[in-house]
Amino acid sequence: MKVMQKILFIAAFFAVSACSTTFRSDVATFHELTVPGGERVMLTPMDPDKKDSLEYRQYAGVLAGHLKSYGYVETGDAAPQLIAGFDLTINDGREKLRTRALSYDPFYWNSYWAWGRHWNYPFSYPFAYRDTQIVAGTVYTVTLTLELRKPDGQVIFEGRAETETRTKTLPEVMPFLADALFQDFPGKSGVTRRVSVTPPETE
Repeated sequence: MKVMQKILFIAAFFAVSACSTTFRSDVATFHELTVPGGERVMLTPMDPDKKDSLEYRQYAGVLAGHLKSYGYVETGDAAPQLIAGFDLTINDGREKLRTRALSYDPFYWNSYWAWGRHWNYPFSYPFAYRDTQIVAGTVYTVTLTLELRKPDGQVIFEGRAETETRTKTLPEVMPFLADALFQDFPGKSGVTRRVSVTPPETE
């Protein structure tokens, strides 16, 4: 079962990163946090209309796992000592140009034995050459926002993680954004940093 979970994690990773081996996100945090002391935390969507959403309940479970790893505990039936509000948004997208590498081989179409040549020997044939092509595509910016407040309303932590994706796959992107946001939590206050997340090993 654990192996299957890792395989599904990696499948989702490649779906949102367009076959990249690393998921990258820009993370910014602002906080007045001390070392977690086992405070009871209640997770809730910032948008009241999403409080009954099964999708956001799943997102809350992801965030709860990260908070637990840093010493926070679920509030249960007791009064919360901290309230964690969160949201996940995606913009309307924008056109972005990117460079794509192309490979050419004068024997690729003429010789049966040249089939698949560039998969294994991209630099071995003197007649092969490479070129680049500029292509346009729509990219979307996905933002995960998290804040921690005391019951009296005082904000002690604000954080956001953003990334670009070529598809509107929020459930697949969210775990990676959460991983990035909680990397070296709470992070240096007032600094935006580039965070990379790699999928787990399958073995």
